[in-house]
Amino acid sequence: MKTKNIKVAYTTRYPQSGFTTVPKIQMEGRWLEELGFSIGSTIVVEYGEGSIRIRPLTEEEAAIRKQQELQAELGRKAAELRAMEKSLQSAYEEFSKVAEPAMTYSSSSKASAEKK
Repeated sequence: MKTKNIKVAYTTRYPQSGFTTVPKIQMEGRWLEELGFSIGSTIVVEYGEGSIRIRPLTEEEAAIRKQQELQAELGRKAAELRAMEKSLQSAYEEFSKVAEPAMTYSSSSKASAEKK
């Protein structure tokens, strides 16, 4: 396994509380592309106990992530649809309070025609 020595730099942030600096690791070079880290690809960063592991996201992992995103979107859309249905039902109930009572207009038309 080859190694590279990279210096941890810093970057600045301006959160609501003011100016602050945070550590930053920047890597670049053709060697990244040779290892499967092409421009635009998604990476996975795993870390813990003083070490960092960086690897490309596999096609299977990307498919699973996409499926999870789509399921979450479907859940949001279903909740939105239920809210719309509830709103429409409420509006229907309000309109039905002001509507005329149900009656058969055809029979009253016959009665008025018979009187003539």
